[in-house]
Amino acid sequence: MKHSTLLVAALIIGITLAFSNVFSQTSYSFNEGLNKAKSQNKKALINICIDSDNWCKKMSSVYGTDKIKSLIEKYFIYIKLNAQGSEKYKYNGKEYTASELAKQFGVTGYPTHVFLNSDGNVISFKYNGEVIGNFPGYADENDFENILKYFSENKYKDTDLSTVL
Repeated sequence: MKHSTLLVAALIIGITLAFSNVFSQTSYSFNEGLNKAKSQNKKALINICIDSDNWCKKMSSVYGTDKIKSLIEKYFIYIKLNAQGSEKYKYNGKEYTASELAKQFGVTGYPTHVFLNSDGNVISFKYNGEVIGNFPGYADENDFENILKYFSENKYKDTDLSTVL
């Protein structure tokens, strides 16, 4: 009886760890992520969302796939920003709350994805001929993989994102 209880407990712990690993992504707070991006000379990817939004939850499952996690870990520093958070962050010499920072990045809906150079500047890119600084909305795994490759391969410098989606 004692052994079967230990076995069940071990299985529950193992399943819990495996499940959490599948859906987790190493993320940093905003300022910690900016510092890490600068020190590692990597681009930062900011996932701006709110906890109660169903599209944010659905997008989290995309972020948690092995393929997407691998691309993010290789090329980006991942920052998850809760736009309803009360934390304060410094950006470009000013202090912002999380919601003010989301507005600063032009967020109008959730989720929104913002890419920054290692120096913390927003990467502008073309989408359908318009120059923008964020990618709003949900993207499935294949489209999000293409988005990540678009930024990691610096295609944003001369290619419209709409041509790779």
